[in-house]
Amino acid sequence: MRKYIKIGTLVENERSFEPAKVIGIELCESEGMKEGIPMDKVFVDDKNRCIFDLDNGHWQYGYQVEVANA
Repeated sequence: MRKYIKIGTLVENERSFEPAKVIGIELCESEGMKEGIPMDKVFVDDKNRCIFDLDNGHWQYGYQVEVANA
């Protein structure tokens, strides 16, 4: 089982039918915040506290993404 989500990880998201690649991660103090600390990788268990920038031009809160099985 995957322990980290890092820059370059493919994720399923609400904005696209195809998996998108993570190009930026911000770890927030609490879930739902809009700004955080830039990170290269985070534990999967902490993804709901993160904001992910994706290569499809969108961003998603952590609860909106799942690691792709590709």
